[in-house]
Amino acid sequence: MSSPSREDQFTKTREAAVGERRALAYRRCRITVTSGPNAGRVLETEKDLIRIGSVTDNDLVIQDPAVSRYHLEVKKQKGEYIIVDNNSTNGTFVGALRVKEATIRHRGEIHVGDSSLLFEPIDTEFVVEPSGAERCDDLVGRSLPMREIYTVIERVAPTELTILVTGETGTGKELVARALHKKSRRQGGPFVTLDCSALPPTLIESALFGHEKGAFTGADQAYAGVFERADGGTLFLDELGELPLELQPKLLRALERGEIQRLRGDKTIRVNVRVIGATNRDLHKMVQEARFRGDLYYRLAVIRIQIPALREREEDFPLIVEEFFRRYGNELEATGAKAKRIGAGALAALERYNWPGNVRELMNVLRRAAVFAGGEEITMGELPEEITGNKAPIRARSPSSPMSMPDASVPFKDAKAKVLDAFERQYLQDLLLRHKQNISKAAREAGIDRRHLYRLLDKYEIEVKDRELED
Repeated sequence: MSSPSREDQFTKTREAAVGERRALAYRRCRITVTSGPNAGRVLETEKDLIRIGSVTDNDLVIQDPAVSRYHLEVKKQKGEYIIVDNNSTNGTFVGALRVKEATIRHRGEIHVGDSSLLFEPIDTEFVVEPSGAERCDDLVGRSLPMREIYTVIERVAPTELTILVTGETGTGKELVARALHKKSRRQGGPFVTLDCSALPPTLIESALFGHEKGAFTGADQAYAGVFERADGGTLFLDELGELPLELQPKLLRALERGEIQRLRGDKTIRVNVRVIGATNRDLHKMVQEARFRGDLYYRLAVIRIQIPALREREEDFPLIVEEFFRRYGNELEATGAKAKRIGAGALAALERYNWPGNVRELMNVLRRAAVFAGGEEITMGELPEEITGNKAPIRARSPSSPMSMPDASVPFKDAKAKVLDAFERQYLQDLLLRHKQNISKAAREAGIDRRHLYRLLDKYEIEVKDRELED
């Protein structure tokens, strides 16, 4: 395995082969007050920006009369730490030398006022041993990739590292974010979510950073964005690949400085937020295509958690189905549904299906099947034909139906593509009819992203009335 570049080594996760296992590495530091009024105070952190001063909103508070309110900052850049004096009254010294800005690569002493600080960079590496658990918070599965994810969650949740969760739509990226929050030191704080694909570009900036009264037409009162509302807790930014390029520098500043400014606001607001991002896109490829900022990507992907697709987790199906009945059993019973388990044949059919919508799609299929089940067990007859395939009873269709049977006179690949296209077209038409062309409701029912639904509609040239007013 080639050695990572100096920039890659500490500004994002390093993965190294350890036998057949993986290892994750990141850099943090420890600052110990060795002399002065607060001798013995210790700060150990992974943050990229550390503030040191005499007032309480600093990361390291030193109650020394000779220390300024915001005396200095320690910045992590490309694997190195940089000491920056904030125009303090009595100066910042590295050794005997007074500095305005200095790079500190090794263990060393910093002097501020009448206090001395011992600075120690720490490289942390851990092998990703698979957990022995079959669940982590609301995540369920015994497959190797899932158990490795549980281990990473347990190890990085207590840190302040920024995390990027990747995976296909419906794999459970928000569940990973919630598990990280619940196992972090911020668990008592808020967990706030923003779906970057759910808002038009003109409103995303306001949703992120807030706005003052009169900032734009319709802004009748001041509004606190998600960064302010997540103060002291965790902010989950879903579908980051949809974030407009012109907003990315502002997000990067918020991440690096812990500061935001409302639209039309004239003051800087400090926020203490841990950010977890998620995307179903290849952000690294988008960086290469200049469609996503590289500095923002590396700042977000300090630790990267890739969730496997459901089709890669065949051994997890029994546990997921069991979790479905545990979680929704009372709700189903209240509707009169009798189903409490799934038959062996139906379970086998679920395991063979490709699941483009992943766990979200599976949950929707199970919910519908449970409602229509005649007894306590879901059988093949309650599952959709696209899942059961030739093992399901073939229901006759009219000659005009677009869902015709495969033509065995053409190559298998062509026949399969034709049937799948016909299914998708019919499914989309029925879906829009069911929800009276409301795109948001249709996407939620189908368990797919709204933008993906638009792409499918364009693919099959299916018209949507009042496209901009569908909500």
